[in-house]
Amino acid sequence: MTDMTKRPGRPRKKRHTLLIDADILISRTAIACERAVCWDEESELWTLHVDMKEAKSLVEDSIADYMNTLGGRELILCFSDRRTFRHDLYPAYKGNRKERKPTIFGPLREWAKDTWPWACWAGLEADDVMGILSKSHSISPPKIIVSDDKDMQSIPCNLYQPMHPERGVRRITYKDARQHHLMQTLTGDSGDNYPGCPGVGPKRAEAILKEGTWREVVEAYEAKGLNEQEALLQARLAQILTPSLYDRKTAKVTLWKPRKNK
Repeated sequence: MTDMTKRPGRPRKKRHTLLIDADILISRTAIACERAVCWDEESELWTLHVDMKEAKSLVEDSIADYMNTLGGRELILCFSDRRTFRHDLYPAYKGNRKERKPTIFGPLREWAKDTWPWACWAGLEADDVMGILSKSHSISPPKIIVSDDKDMQSIPCNLYQPMHPERGVRRITYKDARQHHLMQTLTGDSGDNYPGCPGVGPKRAEAILKEGTWREVVEAYEAKGLNEQEALLQARLAQILTPSLYDRKTAKVTLWKPRKNK
């Protein structure tokens, strides 16, 4: 991966379209603005208090910072649909996420959609929307994905992680993206609740992927008594969509397939 930023935080010429992971932005902001208030210590009456104006201001400040730092000319906020195609492939997908939504997540989300251009497509996560738009000819380059989600490293793109500004904007090459996708297929993702290949962590996955081929992934699964179809399911859960894998008119997803002899 190539670092494209000469100095972190240095303003760029305003020419980029920023594809912003709005799920993360809205959720983090809504959580940060929650305050526990004790109304009566004797009766131990507590509530959560949120200042919507504070939350709106924080979102505006974050977006202004992205636009200034990254040279944003335009932006698109990318949101997830309520249910995605991955839930149909694997009903346990994200089934471990039982925590409540932040108090103002819904209203703050709707306000953001009323304020800036946004995209949310049937059956897709924000990751997929960013992946598709980053490779789509409908938006002129250059484009930068703004997200802290590690899954975005499986898409060839220019990536900026707000929680790690010191990394600058990284160019994820096709080789980098393919390697990361195969790594995720082997290790799974505990955050998204899919297991990958049993007993395979990041170090083991690196050792398996000597040449970075699908055959190496399949052999790792077979060594655990599993088959290629089970490896393929994990790969499809890990794969972030690109324009060739989604028809916006019909909302139909084309499931990922490995290249022959790769």
